Parts: sequence; C-alpha cells; structure tokens
Amino acid sequence: MVDISVAHAGLILQNSRMKPMTLKYKLSVVITLLVLILTFDQATKKWAVQTLMGQSPHYFLNGLFQFVYAENPGAFLGIGGGLSREVRFVVFALIVFFGLGGMLWYLFKGEKSRLNLFAYSFILSGGFGNLWDRVIHESGHVIDFMLIDIWGPIRTGVFNVADMAIVAGVLLAIYGEIRYKKSKAEFESVK
Repeated sequence: MVDISVAHAGLILQNSRMKPMTLKYKLSVVITLLVLILTFDQATKKWAVQTLMGQSPHYFLNGLFQFVYAENPGAFLGIGGGLSREVRFVVFALIVFFGLGGMLWYLFKGEKSRLNLFAYSFILSGGFGNLWDRVIHESGHVIDFMLIDIWGPIRTGVFNVADMAIVAGVLLAIYGEIRYKKSKAEFESVK
C-alpha cells in the first residue's frame, strides 16, 4: 500500500516545479504558432491556386495521397455549402470569429495547462487560416488541396494546412483530457 503522504508530497513536488504560465508566455506561444501556421497555410494555398487550379489531381504513393484543388464554400466536408453567401458569412465568418475570440480570451484569462495552451493555439491558428480565406475571397470559400484516399470509400475530404492544425489541436486537447483523468484517477485511488 502506498503511503498517502508520500503520494501527496510527490504531486506537490511535481506541481511546484511547474511555474504558472505568465501572460507573456501565453502571448508568445499563441502569436508564434499563429504566425507560423497562418503563414504556412496561406503560402500553401497560394501554391495550390498557382499550381493545381484547373489541373488534374497529382497522385502520390499509388494514389494514397493526392494534391487536388477545391474551393469549399461550406464548413467541414462542405457542410452548409449550399447556403446563401450572406448566411454562410454570418455562420462561417462572424460566429467563427467571435468563437475564436472567446477561445483566445479564455486562453489568456483562464487556461492553466501548457498542453491545452498549445492545443487551443493550434485550433485558433487553423480557424483563423480558414477565416482569412472566407473574408478575402469574394465567394467566401476556403481553398482545400490535399486528400488521403485510403481504400475504396475510406477517404478524407479535401483539406488544407489550417484543417490539419485544427485536427492536431483537437487531438492534443483529447490527449490532455485523457491524461488529466488518468492522473486524477490515480490520485483518487491512492487516497
């Protein structure tokens, strides 16, 4: 049996080594990831327009990976693409803008986990990358250009670097939640 005071002391020692995140640290992480991801996202979308637009798909790894140009007026997998331009702007630009702003506010005011800081920074960066497309393109579309075709009907939708950042952020957040619940359960079992 584990001595509760030893386990508790271990958690206190572990937490004491982790200094609280300062606003300056949070800003540096968010701004760095935002600039890097947004720059890479926009550069690859520009490349896609110049290289892939109007062309047949480029296949790699026996068709597993493809570069194929697409303009997505909707959200994930084209959801809502049939809505009018005005409704899409409200839903996919204004609401997303305020949602990302709320996430940013939470990161600066409430977030305590470094892992979540990175996870939500990836999501923010990807969200702003796609939001930028919606605002600068007259039709309000997002440029997508990558596709993974696993086998038969098992394939991704066409996606871009911003989408990859969003997925990476969501996966990091899920991992963080699993890790938190596991450590909480271990601590509870020691009591």
